[in-house]
This record gives sequence, structure tokens and C-alpha cells, in this order.
Amino acid sequence: MVAWVELREAPMMIGVSEGQGWRYEVDEAADGYLVRMRDLATGAVEIGEARLFRTAAVAFAYAELSAAFDRYAAARIDGSGGAAALLADLTACQALFDELSGRLGDEGLAAQVLAAWEAHDAAQERRRLH
Repeated sequence: MVAWVELREAPMMIGVSEGQGWRYEVDEAADGYLVRMRDLATGAVEIGEARLFRTAAVAFAYAELSAAFDRYAAARIDGSGGAAALLADLTACQALFDELSGRLGDEGLAAQVLAAWEAHDAAQERRRLH
């Protein structure tokens, strides 16, 4: 089980994919690879949207897919040209993620689920000791 504290404390960053407004960082955690979002304007980390993967390949593919979606969505919102090319890139990233995720059996796990498991385990331990 991944300790939630380990996810919040300075994991080692091993890769980055940049979108339009967000940077998707791949961090090596104790039990896998954490992909988390960092706001490019403020530098704030959106830990609630983080996902933990067992394999680095799928984590990198997810980070690139997320960045591609971010760029595509920004182009659609802005109405600037180039959305078709970005859609093609997004489609290719989605296909790569699906293929790697399916082959390696690694769909990732939301950080919110990790936090809930950690809270449940802590509560069970308290009940056992009291």
C-alpha cells in the first residue's frame, strides 16, 4: 500500500509534459510513478487530480496524453487555428496510452482513492490498539 504521506513529500521528478496551462510531472514514488498537475501560472500543484501508476511507461504516456488534451482544449477555447493538428496529436497519444495501459495492465489509481485507503488503514489500526 502506498503511504499517502510519501506521495505528498518531495518525490523525485523524472519527467515532464507541458500543456497550455498545466505541466504534468511524473514523479517516482515509493510504490510506483505519480503523475500530478502543476499550474504553469501559479506553480501550485493540484494533488487531487494526481494518479499513481505501477509502470513508468504508462505514467509517461498518461502525462503526454493529459498535456495533449490540455493543448487541444486551449486551442478550441481560443478559437485559434491548429485545433485539427492538435486533435490528431491527442488521438495518437490516446491510442498509445490505451495500448500500453492494456498491455501492461496498468490503468492508474486516483490519488483520492489512495488517501481514502490510507485513512481507512489508520482508522483500523487505531481501533485495533484501543
